[in-house]
Amino acid sequence: MARRVLTVERVQEVRRLIGQGLSNRQIAQALRMRRKRVSEIREMTDDQAVQALSAQQIAPDPSWTLQVNWPAVLQEIAEGFEIKRVWEERAQTVTGYPNFWKYLNRRYPALLKDTVTLREFVPGAHCEVDWAGDTIPWQDASGHIRKAHVFVGILCFSQLISSHAFENEQKSAWLAAHQKMYASFGGVPRVTVPDNLKTGTKKAHLYDPDLNPSYVELAAHYQTAIVPARVASPKDKALVENAVGLVMRLFRFRYRNRRFFSLSQINEALTVIVSEINAREHSRLKTSRLERWRDEEVKHLKSLPETPFEEIDWKISRVHPDSTIAIDRAFYSVPSSHRGKEVKVKMTARHIEVFLGLERIALHVRDRSHRGVRVLNPDHLPPQAKAYRETTPQNLLSQARFLSPALHDFIDRLFQEDALGHLRRAQGFIRHAREEIARFGKTQAEPRINEVVSWMRLWDKARVFLFQERLKSLRARTAPDIRNDLLRKPGNPMLRQQTSEALPRLSTPNERRTNDGTHTSQSSDGRAETHRNDARPREDLVGSQTPRDDLRGDLGPAPASGSRSPEACSDGEADQILAAQAGSLL
Repeated sequence: MARRVLTVERVQEVRRLIGQGLSNRQIAQALRMRRKRVSEIREMTDDQAVQALSAQQIAPDPSWTLQVNWPAVLQEIAEGFEIKRVWEERAQTVTGYPNFWKYLNRRYPALLKDTVTLREFVPGAHCEVDWAGDTIPWQDASGHIRKAHVFVGILCFSQLISSHAFENEQKSAWLAAHQKMYASFGGVPRVTVPDNLKTGTKKAHLYDPDLNPSYVELAAHYQTAIVPARVASPKDKALVENAVGLVMRLFRFRYRNRRFFSLSQINEALTVIVSEINAREHSRLKTSRLERWRDEEVKHLKSLPETPFEEIDWKISRVHPDSTIAIDRAFYSVPSSHRGKEVKVKMTARHIEVFLGLERIALHVRDRSHRGVRVLNPDHLPPQAKAYRETTPQNLLSQARFLSPALHDFIDRLFQEDALGHLRRAQGFIRHAREEIARFGKTQAEPRINEVVSWMRLWDKARVFLFQERLKSLRARTAPDIRNDLLRKPGNPMLRQQTSEALPRLSTPNERRTNDGTHTSQSSDGRAETHRNDARPREDLVGSQTPRDDLRGDLGPAPASGSRSPEACSDGEADQILAAQAGSLL
């Protein structure tokens, strides 16, 4: 049997029995201790007894501790380095990590134990929210495995838990999760504590965090304050961290053999799990979460809003010169005095609100047709006479005048009808006309532009896509049949791609040129045939032309009788024939 440790209580009991006049033998038998120990206590003074007790409580250090530089170890641990890393560097060769940690915990307990501050909550004051780190797999109708993300919220006073599953952790799911949580709580707490995720907090800060605008609108609708936890400080929301573990551990155990096929099935299972946890007696509170919420907290929560919350999106947009902004394939008018300015647009399911700074300058009913509808307020637009003389329409007319007079007259007529309404359309006409001229030259492109403008006037159809399609069809109808051959430039051994139609036809041995620009040839039956040279204009040549290329306009007289044509020669012989013909011109 191990010897019993001498404690203060045993010393005091021995002295009490000594005071009653009992002998050392009687005291030793009564307290089951040695007579020698009783004799030592009888002879000790109070100070000697205290010293004996202190020396007994301090156990001797093991021998390996003499080989460790303890001042350096304590300094590194105090600086925040991991204990195991310090052991690997300082004491791994003399002892194991368990002995090292036990010795530290026995000799320096304050170094390893953090102080704990219990948080006290009042009813209806706080709730904490977070996403669970683990996801729940489920199989959709197509057989693909998808993941459900679990949202958990908890009331801090009663510790009532709410949990719902969503397809993702995006902003819409984040806002919908809060709405469902407040509805399950039967009210709204004064403070909501989230994590620093991007859907809630755009930029974390200890004193002035930058919250997501949609999250701010949700807080204003439910009259609650959003106070994010500090960065990398999970203890600021320790209750919801613990609640996440409770919900997910019980869910995985209860439904470990079940497969889910929809989010609704997962939410039904989560409702069963959460109801069981809330109805279970709390080990510290000695009552269930549900009873504590029903008896003490629900009456202190703020009432839910009468109208449901509408999800809100924000967008930065610039006002177009036609006094509109483009939102979701629709155009909404803004007062003409703000053209060219950046505005902030608030988008809800039913309305579009436009803000310049803190002032709301426009309000429209939202259009969901996605057909380019113009939602206009007549008060936002200037009078037609003033709009026609605005700088932007006049600039467009100036550009159209240099592109095509017919196009200028056509756009001028559109501006006289509605300058701002046809502003974007005029920009499209000018853009495609400029591209056509830049690609094919004004000589070829302008007749096609005039023909398309005449067609639109005839059928009274002013549409940019029709203008573009008609140009394309005319271009395909008038395009020449161009064949590209590889010819050698006379006097240059480099190959060069040149349009065969750009060069005059070379004479053959059976042809004879005349002075009037015609040539005669002999047919297969021996009859003479007369042909006129079809020389193409210089501006129709494809590719860049140099002064040396002028030699190709006329390659001189026909070769002598009996000579071979370049087409029937090898590459070297063809070069000699072409060079000889070009040299005769020089």
